[in-house]
Amino acid sequence: MNTCAFSIASDGDDDDIGGYRSLFENAVEGIYRTTPDGRYLDANPALARIYGYGDPAELIAGLTDIARDLYVNPADRDRFKASLDRDSVVRNFEARVYDKDRNVIWIAENARSVRAIDGRILCYEGTVQDITERKRSEESLRLAAAVFETVGEAIVVTDARRVVLAVNAAFERITGWNADEVAGRPSDLFAIEMIGIAEMEQTWRLAATGGVWSGESWARRKDDDPFPVALTITAIAGEDSAADRYVLLLRDITTHRRDEQRIRFHASHDGLTRLVNRRTVMEGLADSIARAEHSGERLAVLYLDINRFKDINDSFGHAVGDELLRQVARRLKACVRASDIIGRLGGDEFAVVLPSVADSGTAEVCVNKVLYAFAEPYGINDLELYASTSVGVALYPDDADNAESLLSRADAAMYHAKRNGHSFSFFDPDMDRHVAERVNLENDLRHALAEGQFRLAYQPKVDVTTRRVVGAEALIRWRHPERGEISPARFIPVAERAGLIGAIDDWVLEQACAQMARWRDQRLAPPSISVNLSPAQFLDGRLKDKVKAALTGAGLPAAMLELEITETMMASDMDRAIEILGQLTAMGIKVSLDDFGTGYSSLAYLKLFPVTTLKIDRTFVDDLPDDAKNGAIIASIVALAANLGFSVIAEGVETPAQAAFLAESGCATMQGYLFSRPVDAEAFGRLLDQGLPGLLAVSARK
Repeated sequence: MNTCAFSIASDGDDDDIGGYRSLFENAVEGIYRTTPDGRYLDANPALARIYGYGDPAELIAGLTDIARDLYVNPADRDRFKASLDRDSVVRNFEARVYDKDRNVIWIAENARSVRAIDGRILCYEGTVQDITERKRSEESLRLAAAVFETVGEAIVVTDARRVVLAVNAAFERITGWNADEVAGRPSDLFAIEMIGIAEMEQTWRLAATGGVWSGESWARRKDDDPFPVALTITAIAGEDSAADRYVLLLRDITTHRRDEQRIRFHASHDGLTRLVNRRTVMEGLADSIARAEHSGERLAVLYLDINRFKDINDSFGHAVGDELLRQVARRLKACVRASDIIGRLGGDEFAVVLPSVADSGTAEVCVNKVLYAFAEPYGINDLELYASTSVGVALYPDDADNAESLLSRADAAMYHAKRNGHSFSFFDPDMDRHVAERVNLENDLRHALAEGQFRLAYQPKVDVTTRRVVGAEALIRWRHPERGEISPARFIPVAERAGLIGAIDDWVLEQACAQMARWRDQRLAPPSISVNLSPAQFLDGRLKDKVKAALTGAGLPAAMLELEITETMMASDMDRAIEILGQLTAMGIKVSLDDFGTGYSSLAYLKLFPVTTLKIDRTFVDDLPDDAKNGAIIASIVALAANLGFSVIAEGVETPAQAAFLAESGCATMQGYLFSRPVDAEAFGRLLDQGLPGLLAVSARK
């Protein structure tokens, strides 16, 4: 007989037994008896409900191994048993268990060991409470406390009278006050001198009546330093629905405000020189014109650029060029009044707006100051550089009555001064004709693109050793329907200024690839065709895709395309240039470094350039073979190319003597009028088919 089988009482009357049974059956807490080895002997309905079973019988049948079937961590059962074995009683034993559906719940148990006369444990009996909700509440409180202490924003809790009850660690870190210094004291957190008492009181009232107020304000650090904050005040209502507590959330936005100021500054200023930018110049000029119109005064605009700035930039590098621009900006500031506007329009171009000038003589005084300032040498990195300027001047209302026209006419006057070798020039109505010419040429360029007025000419590249054409360089030509042939030297700068160069470059690339494909179909194609990239095209983020599209459209292998770039295109951002070249050469495209030796590049970077060819500029070829220095430079370039694994080609070869000198120096690939001028596709096809007429046998000089 199992002496631990359920029996509420063995010697009481039936009424007592019935009472205990009713208590057992109807108790809110779960009641049980289990064997030490983990089987339920008895359970009441409350325990079945806690564990998710329909009735006690289902529970007893379903939980035959309490450690394995009930406890999330079976070791908890071992701890429970060990306590009972040792103390015969367990109080408030908390553990996580599974209900019937394997959901995890928390329980608290009170239990005792039932022992035989000889001390043996017969069974365990005890009660169970579901404490899941309490545990969740405790966890929520724990998380809330953790958030209060670890959140990045400062938190302040006050009572209805705004006396500080508590602050978090972020408050201490941000303000410098510690909790003991502010707790129990009236809130004195805000920089009233920055806000105003009335506005601060209004903020508290809005929070009290609306439940929450959010916006920006000013707080105070312990050292009295005010700082901007993003502030939220939340009112917590008491039993009478009135605000009983306030919770203040403060975030230091000093950095954010500083970033906003920096953004506003960069939106209106040039980052390099710290002068105002073109947009701000135009806004200031428009405002100055409006004031001058109202007062009946004149104003002047000076438009200037730095003569030979590109040469300085190309020869000494962009770092030197940038420093020159910064020094120019400082000198210009010293030439003007506080009320004058000085700005950088872009590149090496600057503008000065002079409000309230009496006449052209007043403007000329400022011009002379500028010219005098430019006359002094610039000291940059142990260099002493001289950089002059050309200045154009336009007057309001004499020359124009709006900002755009006035600046444009000052620009025209500057170009007139530059073309005529003058230091400065006032605008003259005749100058509009030159401006109109540039505008007309720009318009004609747009029509040329739309109407197909461009064509390509091709100049052969020749290997004088094998006497074969080894490549073709595609060169753009423009025959205007009325003006006739227009030199690329004239229309390319206009296209760059007008933003048309990208479309022209794309057209050249597509046409060159298509022509190469036609020669290939005729079995006439040279090993490669080369296309010159403009700086805008080279730095176009879509260059790789455009090249791929041109090759795919023509059905041309990438190895048959060579792209020519200049050193100066690499100088502005070497790392970016190397990345672009890497993308192109990874496609199988060859890259040639054009005009080598005339621009600025670092030999340390040259070894990293993924180029295939160095192209010797014609300026080194012109005076051969008589110019010994140029001859030495060419020999050095050839040796450098050989050591770095590059091929080399010379351009501008016009005489047999030049060709012979180059061949003797180790440069066998050449290009120039000696072999052929640029010709159209049909004529070039005949050259490929029949060979160059009388291709000279170039021999090294003895």
